[in-house]
Amino acid sequence: MKKKIEVSLARSLETTPDFLPHLPELLVDLWELGSSLNQIVEMVGQLNLPSHKTKVLDLGCGKGAVSITLAQKFGFKVTGIDASKPFLEDAIQKAQELHVSHLCHFKFGDITEYTRKKRDFDLVIYAALGNVLGDYKEIVKNLRKMVHSGGYMLIDDGFLEDNTKIQREGYEHYFPHDRVIQQLTSFGDKIIREMIIPDETIRPINYGYLDAIKRRSEKLIKRRPELRTAISEYIKNQEVECEIISKHITGAVWLIQRNT
Repeated sequence: MKKKIEVSLARSLETTPDFLPHLPELLVDLWELGSSLNQIVEMVGQLNLPSHKTKVLDLGCGKGAVSITLAQKFGFKVTGIDASKPFLEDAIQKAQELHVSHLCHFKFGDITEYTRKKRDFDLVIYAALGNVLGDYKEIVKNLRKMVHSGGYMLIDDGFLEDNTKIQREGYEHYFPHDRVIQQLTSFGDKIIREMIIPDETIRPINYGYLDAIKRRSEKLIKRRPELRTAISEYIKNQEVECEIISKHITGAVWLIQRNT
């Protein structure tokens, strides 16, 4: 039986627990892992939070792109939590290379467990994780436990372009914009900024990622031909994901302040 943490990680990466060991090689060229890094940096920068005093939590931090960039640009103290040890190793190495290892603390763990206990961060990031923590109401419910009163929550995801419900695992939390906003503000918190990311911005990024994965998959298949079927299925799944996102999902980043 697979461990709960492996199931959670596989779900966030849109794969199966059995295929997880092979993902680091296929994703070796992807640092941001789907997060809207530039938009996140812009929105966080507008808060003018104090350097070296601001404590940030990056849930599902992956290879540390968001954590390291926030530490590098703003001098924030960042804690990154992820269930992939290979990704965390990359994050630690990258933080050392960019001389911010003193500001970045990366920890192995399941974010569904980590968010059970109340924390006292100034800002929590939930980027490109889909519905790992549930629908948007559940996501906010968990995130607001991570920050103090008046603290900030940043969610990087999206909403349905129309009322067409996507019948696919991992897309259950997507609804039209008005319903998503309703869920995001269920607890009286305030959305202080919403940034819509158009398809013409997201599409080339997603398909660029797909091309990079395909190139790595060819090399892996040459070395491990017995993985051809599993890799082909993973690639096909990623192609479907790209098409669904392009046709039905509008990307968005929301900056929310927890009510006082």
